[in-house]
Formats: sequence, structure tokens, C-alpha cells
Amino acid sequence: MNRKPELDTNTRSTIDAILKESGDRYSAGDLKGSLDAALKAWSLIPDPKNRWDYYPQSLSAGFVQDYTDLNDKANVEKWVAIMAEMYDDPNHEDHLVLMTEGEAMFKLGDMQRAYYIFARIYELYGSKGFAGEQLAYLEFYQKEKVARGE
Repeated sequence: MNRKPELDTNTRSTIDAILKESGDRYSAGDLKGSLDAALKAWSLIPDPKNRWDYYPQSLSAGFVQDYTDLNDKANVEKWVAIMAEMYDDPNHEDHLVLMTEGEAMFKLGDMQRAYYIFARIYELYGSKGFAGEQLAYLEFYQKEKVARGE
């Protein structure tokens, strides 16, 4: 697999400084302020953003998690689509993309969508697609599958 190019040093340094501010705000309990700072960092990534390594992938996945914590499903769905694009995953087969979306939907209470995503993970990766804390999602998927008679 060819690695994507990195952003130039100055842009990376600026983004890193903003992300430090974002992390500090998060640690202080200011999730909205943390998210605003991270969105500012996102805006510094040149278009097309999916051309670059690391920052577009990391930030987009973080935005899915942050909007989940804010219980903002519309923005979660928006950022799931962006995250899949940043990971060059149009068919939603990448484990991280799927699990990030599945966890978000589960936490947001969209059990229908969570079930579908966990089924896709199981289809692609089997039970090895669930580890550690993610084993709870495998248990959910298996119980739900039985309940649905599938």
C-alpha cells in the first residue's frame, strides 16, 4: 500500500499546537471548546483532505466520537461518511471505520444501525473483529441475531 504524503512541517506544527489546546480544553471538561479547536485544526488541512496522511484520518474518527459524546447524531452521521472517505473506505470494510461507527450508533441508542454494522464486522472479521471492551458488542450482535431468528 502506498503511503499518503505528510503535511508540511509548518502546517503539522500549527495543527499540533491547536490540538494541544483542544486536548487541554477536553481535560478541563470543555468538550464543545475542545471540538471547536479541533475543527479549526481540520480547516488547516489542505483540500482534498483525503490526500494526506494521519491528520484527516485521526481527526475525522475523533469527531465521530466527540459528536457521539455530545449526543449529536446528525453530525455523527456526517463525520462517519467523512471518516470513511479519509480512510479510502467507500465500501465500509475497514475495521476501524466500522467499529467507530458501530460504537457510536450503539451509544446513541440506534440499535438497528448498530446491529447492522456489527453484523458487517462479524461477516468480514469473525469474532476476532471484537476484542477487549468491544466484546460487549459481539455479545449484543449474537443475542440480537438469535432474537431476530437469523
